Amino acid sequence: TGNIISIVNVPTAAQTKVSGVALYKDEEGTATLGTDLKIEFTCDGGSNWTEAASYTAVTPVFSSGIKMVKLGETTCTTGSDVRYKAVWANQAAGSKDTQLYGIGINY
Repeated sequence: TGNIISIVNVPTAAQTKVSGVALYKDEEGTATLGTDLKIEFTCDGGSNWTEAASYTAVTPVFSSGIKMVKLGETTCTTGSDVRYKAVWANQAAGSKDTQLYGIGINY
């Protein structure tokens, strides 16, 4: 379990919507997105976080077991400090290991 938070992205104007794409791999077990791995967005520097509105798998698999998922357009509290946060839960050696390979955001 744990999380990572991106560095600040400073848009030219305040934002209220964010979307993106993530690359991840089920190294052990199979993750349930939104439970075992969540992606959250903020537009106000982390004062308010909102989970991605949806997770849509892109097929075929990206590369060597790395999966791509579209992160649906998400409404966030207006601001000029856009970030993402990846949150892991239910990870356990030998049964569930979910690895994040990359993430890109649109705003």
